[in-house]
Amino acid sequence: MKTEEDAFWMLAVLLENVLVSDCYTHNLSGCHVEQRVFRDLLAKKLPRIAAHLEHLEFDVSLVATEWFLCLFAKSLPSETTMRVWDVLFNEGAKVLFRVALAIFKMKEDELLAAQNIGDVINILHNTTHHAFDPDELLKVAFEKIGSMTTNTITKQRKKQEPAVMAELDKRSRRLESMGSDKSLISVD
Repeated sequence: MKTEEDAFWMLAVLLENVLVSDCYTHNLSGCHVEQRVFRDLLAKKLPRIAAHLEHLEFDVSLVATEWFLCLFAKSLPSETTMRVWDVLFNEGAKVLFRVALAIFKMKEDELLAAQNIGDVINILHNTTHHAFDPDELLKVAFEKIGSMTTNTITKQRKKQEPAVMAELDKRSRRLESMGSDKSLISVD
């Protein structure tokens, strides 16, 4: 990009046309939807890993939230991130799901051998921070994950959105009631 204006317009395209709406709102509702969609895709595409992680009581959002909010910029090496972004602008947000699934797929054996949540986090952290070969990551993402269409992602988002909104509304009401309950605050 040659100018700040070019960078601005690329960001505008990303936020308006590529990513799910409401991903960066005050309650991050779009991000919550993406996490639920990812959890469902993990269960469908990599069921053994998903079942093992569920057995360990590992919530994939512990690692995937940062991946989706930062578009892998904080997790992957810069050259790999740039390649992921190239494909993201070309093919859309489904690429984020493909790459996230590929990270899990690349370490399937290690993840299945993990004994606790800490092991899982370390495996995924080391995998992302040492993914210096973007070709390998993208090959797994596009050749070993199976079919994934934008339409499939859109349907999953619509399916998950009502539950996310209900959960966020419930959380908001609970926080409001705590704020109005003066008996919880003691003044000495």
